Amino acid sequence: MAIVGGNMAKISALTQGPKHHFFGYYGVDAWDPEIQKHLALETDFDDHRPVAEDRAVVGLVDRKTGEFTPYAETGAFNLQQGSMMHWIDAGFGAEFTYNDWEDDRLVSRALNPETGKGRTLNRAVAAISPVAPVGVGLNFARMAHCRAVVGYANDWGGKEWVDKPEDDGLFAIDFETGDSRLLLSTAEVIAAHPCEETQASRAWFNHVYYNTDGTRILFLCRVRTPDKWHTSMWCVNVDGTELEMLIPYGHHTSHFAWRDAQRIMISTTVAGEMQFVEFVDREKTFEPFGNGRFPRDGHNAFSPNREWVVCDWYPKNEARLAGLMLYHIERDEKILLGEFHHDELYTSDIRCDLHPRWSRDGQTITFDSVHGDTRQIYLVDVSDIVN
Repeated sequence: MAIVGGNMAKISALTQGPKHHFFGYYGVDAWDPEIQKHLALETDFDDHRPVAEDRAVVGLVDRKTGEFTPYAETGAFNLQQGSMMHWIDAGFGAEFTYNDWEDDRLVSRALNPETGKGRTLNRAVAAISPVAPVGVGLNFARMAHCRAVVGYANDWGGKEWVDKPEDDGLFAIDFETGDSRLLLSTAEVIAAHPCEETQASRAWFNHVYYNTDGTRILFLCRVRTPDKWHTSMWCVNVDGTELEMLIPYGHHTSHFAWRDAQRIMISTTVAGEMQFVEFVDREKTFEPFGNGRFPRDGHNAFSPNREWVVCDWYPKNEARLAGLMLYHIERDEKILLGEFHHDELYTSDIRCDLHPRWSRDGQTITFDSVHGDTRQIYLVDVSDIVN
């Protein structure tokens, strides 16, 4: 196995304490168009799952100085996925989005940091198209009562949540107008594959990604039973047609990334033991990916030129070292970028997954970590490796 030590990678702290800074999710471009300002949340805490009264400051971090510039505040966030922030271009200049509450309704704010002008999109954003000013929204308020770690805290514990709603699911968002419509309901997905696990249980969607040409949307449908929750993977056209289940319930199915418009890399047990496999959309021929170089599970993301994969792994053994690696597909080469100690305090809902993210020029990777005294964003300069 080709393993190169982490000395090739230049790793530095992008943000500093005493306050905590994090972005939250993997496979998302957090940089502005000039790749000089990085989206971040700032909080006074990271030792508990956010509650309804907690707030995070939304801002940008300067790449050269590390200065955090605040722009807004939100209560629609969590420690794992942040506020699902994205950069968009919908004819209003370069804007960034962050999810927010408007009274008791979840929305997304689009803000142009150059002009200071903001506007409201009437649905919370989960993913954006790579080719058009559109996105997909999820109901993170409902998710707080399905799997709290990825939902947005609220005081609706006594609300009667429908197990399989017909008016909730995936929402198509138009970034130009700010309008949204229901694209695919939870009820439709459950009805498309009735089975014992789904009949008397609450279902929800999570982990939504567009393919590279913006024609298909991949997502997980999860169902909770008293002893566990069950996962299936689905894909649908951007207009809501051609819904297809790619991996059925009964398998452990976790993190994934589109290699191109057709091929998907995912960690799952569908081919036996938990491992990363690759398959073609609409084809169910699962082949191991990476020749044993990858962990059983982790957060994976392809470089912009699709030649490399970055992947993390969870803290392991008594040393509790979380790790970050690069993999060159053609050369079948694994490069260790670094390992980072995460204190045993950071488990369960307040854990800090590294969640690596490429810059659009493929020269930089950022990740969140708690290997210092606080939760911060770190920058990996991989230019000497990938060029």
